[in-house]
Amino acid sequence: MDRPPANNSKVYQLVDEKKLYLPEFYVKGIYVTGWVAGSEKISALINLVDKTVLNTMVIDIKDQLGHLSYKSNVPLAQEIGANRRKIKNIKALIDELHSRGIYVIGRIVVFKDALLANKRKDLSLKLEQSDNTIIKSDNWVDPSQKEIWDYNLALAREAVEIGFDEIQFDYIRYPALARKPYQAVVDKENKSQYINSFAQYVRDELDLLNTPVSIDVFGLTTAVNDDLGIGQNFKELSNIVQIISPMVYPSHYSAGSYGIPVPDREPYQIIYKSLIDAQEKISDNSNVVIRPWLQDFSLGYKYSLKDVQEQIKAVEKLGLTEWLLWNPSSKYTIETLLTHP
Repeated sequence: MDRPPANNSKVYQLVDEKKLYLPEFYVKGIYVTGWVAGSEKISALINLVDKTVLNTMVIDIKDQLGHLSYKSNVPLAQEIGANRRKIKNIKALIDELHSRGIYVIGRIVVFKDALLANKRKDLSLKLEQSDNTIIKSDNWVDPSQKEIWDYNLALAREAVEIGFDEIQFDYIRYPALARKPYQAVVDKENKSQYINSFAQYVRDELDLLNTPVSIDVFGLTTAVNDDLGIGQNFKELSNIVQIISPMVYPSHYSAGSYGIPVPDREPYQIIYKSLIDAQEKISDNSNVVIRPWLQDFSLGYKYSLKDVQEQIKAVEKLGLTEWLLWNPSSKYTIETLLTHP
């Protein structure tokens, strides 16, 4: 039986005649860590959303250490001690957000899972060193292992039951090891096959729950035609999921990218050029939404109000209507959002 549409949703008809409910508004959101979501700081962020163009929060379900933000009943999570209860009452929090008209996306970090990699060495990613010896990763699990797929899918299903509106999968890739003296033990051509298969698997399963799936990918995936050696092929993935979020942080582009000497100091140009590439890659696909992650943090160059505004301006100049702001500590440039029309 189809879930009735929420007040803030509209119906999208799928090819197989199942109905999928996506928000009727254009998502404009912020990332919220589990610790912040479970603290008094969440009140200030709720007020920020109330007062601004924002309408969405992306809240951690599982972080890159493998820790969960609330108590889960998934057996493997309990077995490895993943429960952290950063948020004491997740359902009450989601109910509060929904009462404010806030769309709630649950973020699950998938293949970077230090806890699972160490507790279950049989699932950790094998790495080949320069002397041809094999070691097990302490931080990454093996994307080819279906037990890992099922673990993350079980967390997603539980999150939907709790009340999350959408599931976002992050770190659906192999580690970027180009500068290290070892590499993942997997045929190069099979990396994207495993990542694509995982994306298709969770998409198919969550379609049955009428729940949208979004994925995060490296920003550089928009500019290349291969999988960057990490298994993420932008065009192929955009044909699988409903929503794709390239992490187009200017600070993450190397000097000279797009002919720009210092990309971190030219946020408008980096966002504009990278998203033009993204649009070209999906030009024959009108069913996928490009929802970029934008930078609201400082790395090498201190980001100002103008730098954040320029990124949003570039997105909207291209006719894209959705975006998310990332700050690893969930501290945002409030003036940017208060002054946005």
